[in-house]
Amino acid sequence: MKLMDFILADKHRYSSEPTGFWKIYWSYEGFRFTVWLRICQETRKKKITKYTIFPIAKLVYKHYKYKFGYDIPYDRDIGPGLLIFHIGGVVFSPKSCGKNVTISQNTTVGMTVHEGIKEFPILGDNVYLAPGSAVIGGVKVGNNVAIGTNAVLTKSAPDNSVIVGIPGKVISYNGAQEYINNPYE
Repeated sequence: MKLMDFILADKHRYSSEPTGFWKIYWSYEGFRFTVWLRICQETRKKKITKYTIFPIAKLVYKHYKYKFGYDIPYDRDIGPGLLIFHIGGVVFSPKSCGKNVTISQNTTVGMTVHEGIKEFPILGDNVYLAPGSAVIGGVKVGNNVAIGTNAVLTKSAPDNSVIVGIPGKVISYNGAQEYINNPYE
């Protein structure tokens, strides 16, 4: 996918209506941050943009990172359709994640270190992270998974599961479809 395809997929998650780009950009802080995250992801790869556009994009990205409280590295493999609800407390550092991931406030997706080796989570498509949820370590989260409020997931989760509690446990296989609004196809 190209840069603009990723940005438009992310925009679609915020509003499936034929709303203008700039209206969504100025209405949703998460989208504003995501635009600059995507620009950094793309411009750091090519030699000509790495030394021209990337430094400026990185400054804007860092500004929004600290302003909105989103700690999402631009060097991660993040699929299209990223949606960030609300400002604040987001630490999101998976090894990779699929399309249509929804991140709520005070959410952590981060690494652990086992025997000197860093292990990062891998998230599938259509994953919903409820407020306060945490996914820690080298776990694999399947497709269409909902992780409930304040749940702490330290073991892999199968497709279509709903996870709650500390430690996170599967309570059903109803999946995340009711929480994934305007999925990008």
